Amino acid sequence: MSSRQKTPKKPKAAKEAEKQTRHLPPSTVLKNVGRAAALLLIAGIASPVSQLNLSPVYGSIPASLHHQRTMTLTAVAALIGRRGLKSYVSASVADYIAVIAYWTPVLQFLLFPYSAKLGIEYGPLIIEAFTYFPLLFLAVYAAGDFLDTVDLERFNLPASLGEIAMPTATYFTVSTVAKLSSALVPNFVGTSLYFTRVGLQMLLASASAFVTPSRVIFLAFPAILHTLWANPHHFSEHAFQLANSTLVSTQNYTLLARQESITGYISVVENYADNAFRLLRCDHSLLGGEWLVTPEAYKKGQRQRESIFAVFVLLEAVRLIEPPITAESSTPILLDDSQKSALVIGLGIGTAPNAMIGHGINTTIVELDPVVHHYATKYFNLSPNHTAVIDDATAYVSSKSVTNPGSFNYIIHDVFTGGAEPVYLFTTEFMKGLYNLLTDDGVVAINYAGDLTLGSTKLVLNTIHAVFPACRLFRDAPAPETPKEGEPDFINMVVFCVKNDHGKGKSAVNFRQTTNADYLGSIARQNFLQPRKELEVKYKYVRPEKGGRVMGNADVGELVKYHKEGAVSHWKIMRSVLPDGVWETW
Repeated sequence: MSSRQKTPKKPKAAKEAEKQTRHLPPSTVLKNVGRAAALLLIAGIASPVSQLNLSPVYGSIPASLHHQRTMTLTAVAALIGRRGLKSYVSASVADYIAVIAYWTPVLQFLLFPYSAKLGIEYGPLIIEAFTYFPLLFLAVYAAGDFLDTVDLERFNLPASLGEIAMPTATYFTVSTVAKLSSALVPNFVGTSLYFTRVGLQMLLASASAFVTPSRVIFLAFPAILHTLWANPHHFSEHAFQLANSTLVSTQNYTLLARQESITGYISVVENYADNAFRLLRCDHSLLGGEWLVTPEAYKKGQRQRESIFAVFVLLEAVRLIEPPITAESSTPILLDDSQKSALVIGLGIGTAPNAMIGHGINTTIVELDPVVHHYATKYFNLSPNHTAVIDDATAYVSSKSVTNPGSFNYIIHDVFTGGAEPVYLFTTEFMKGLYNLLTDDGVVAINYAGDLTLGSTKLVLNTIHAVFPACRLFRDAPAPETPKEGEPDFINMVVFCVKNDHGKGKSAVNFRQTTNADYLGSIARQNFLQPRKELEVKYKYVRPEKGGRVMGNADVGELVKYHKEGAVSHWKIMRSVLPDGVWETW
């Protein structure tokens, strides 16, 4: 076979297209390049927006399990398959990007009720297969068509360069924009109606329609009407009432308030059964909850709201740790609570800080999310008698531990969020900052939720033990008597540590017996405040010099690797706490 026969001939249509390209005016070519860039920008920003819309139903980490890999495959498939699809796909494919974008909130609304059936492993991927990934495919495909109008030979460059440079630039643009917007977009969510989850979807759809105006946009009108009038996820007063009517009629729950914020979708929901309760939610996680005082509860002796979750009461046991007996004095120095100060990192609904305040302790609360602080105050009776620091805890501790060391007698560290902890708040550097903030006889209580069999849990516990000389670990509930084989032991645990053990070793962490004054009239405190011997977990700490691993700021990637397992377990637990419909309606 001759070499001439081996060389494939270009189709007549392709030759004609190349001929027309060479005669396009520079202004048209420039306009097409601008359209390509705009479409790639929209597709890149749509990546984190898609993830944000999945997080209330699946949680941020489970929603991202297959996202990046599938995003790459979709973009590459559009770049590679574009030539072969040209004869089958309309030349005006870009006109349909806005239509898909407008229909995305509708499709999510229709698919979310099937989240439990779709499952945690592949549910997010299936939903994005009908929403984000088609948009990405068409955006990359259409951008390639626009960039084909650039005639490199005009610039004395070989035409073959475009075969490599254009696809590379296309993929690099989408990937880079997606990464940058993933870091930036969450910081603006909730600042206006347009910067809500659904609002951003509609904004991107409108941008797509502006970039590629076409009469096919009429196909999106039913979707626009549905989003504005029938979608409970849209942040308007009408949608709020719609969500409430659905929750009341189908789940017996009421939505009291909701707001999208920097840490996620924050809402307050209430259940009006005989055992009525109120919960604070962040995405697919619960930050805390209280049993309400109903006539039925009052008959049983309940006189005030009680914490649903034992772990938040157990954190208060930091007050029960006895002062150390030093070599200089066999009688410990006892200070009145009014002379003590406490630092609470991570607010939740305010159970533990309210107790500190109730005992007259000068309390400082560091909370990243202003909405969480507002809702804790308005709906969970957080006492105003505290110093509120709405800031990143790493920055606060780093600064305060240098300028005001030895400031606090008690520190409560409680920052778990939905299967993933803020990793920098569990590093050696952060723990050393807490250590420096404690008085010489100060104590710290650290809440950590995880599976004791996972490497992530062992890494965190090892890091804590490496900084504090003596610690004891308690779980908030008994382990199952007959654990299922292969089932994770995902628990809330509290690590109590002292700053100095004065040579006493682990025996330095001793709890005094509770008194009626410690309970503040609470039944939950009577049941859960005193750490119980049978709930103590014996952890074997391996020192770094003997091969034990600890985590510094440079090693946080190690902890992130384990987030998938923890987040998936947490999702399943949350689905057993509240009905599927409550999570899906948000």
